[in-house]
Amino acid sequence: MTPKPVDLFSIGGLPINNSMIAETIACVLVIAVVQVAMRAPKLIPSGMQNFVEWLVELMSNFVESLAGRETMERGFWFFGSLFVFVLTENLLALLPGVGTFGYGHGTNIWNFEVTQPFLRGANANVNVTAAYSAIFFFMFFYWCVRQMGIGGSLFHIFGSKVKFPNLIVNWLFIVIFFLVGWIEVLSILIIRPIAFTFRLFGNIYGGEFLLDSMYKMAPNFAFLILVPFYFYELLVAFVQAIVIFALTAAFTGMLTNSGDHSTEANNAH
Repeated sequence: MTPKPVDLFSIGGLPINNSMIAETIACVLVIAVVQVAMRAPKLIPSGMQNFVEWLVELMSNFVESLAGRETMERGFWFFGSLFVFVLTENLLALLPGVGTFGYGHGTNIWNFEVTQPFLRGANANVNVTAAYSAIFFFMFFYWCVRQMGIGGSLFHIFGSKVKFPNLIVNWLFIVIFFLVGWIEVLSILIIRPIAFTFRLFGNIYGGEFLLDSMYKMAPNFAFLILVPFYFYELLVAFVQAIVIFALTAAFTGMLTNSGDHSTEANNAH
């Protein structure tokens, strides 16, 4: 098993790989569930509508606690969609047959090796997780500038957050915060996008590799050996979706929350 997805066919010269097919299935599933749940909304929800509304309320309250109400109202569509989509993709990757049905070689079913699976866990493709990262950081800059302005965003990064009666000490802290601000810029532009990309990819691909390795060690007893590892990967699927969801909201809130506090202070006066 390699981290690179397998091209299965092309449409108009565009190669379609097994990760792209898994992404499409995840999109269709999420859209279908929401459409079924909300096709005839009731004032007192029940069934699927109740579950969807409960999940939306839970996620929106969590985002608001991390990033503030204004950012939640502007960005919940992204944070919530990212969580649901990543979780759906992670769970789909664990379905029996994903990564095990496809083209390959072998003399019979017992020694047949699949080299071109029809489906592959979408988040085991680094291009997919890199796309999540790129979209998030584009929106991150947009929300920060929209909420605090360019000047406010720059002051939050480079400006001194403390004031002292002594002028020399004040200037010393201005210099310190200015230098620390460049570390923050390095973190925002380089470290965080790379960490976002490889955190999810590494965990999902590592899980696939683990299950594949355990199966190859004793294929005749795989139904027993893989059970604890499968439930472990099921836990990882949920945890990684929650981590990505929480980190995107928290990183945004680190800047935009200051704007919320200023607004509340001005309203109080």
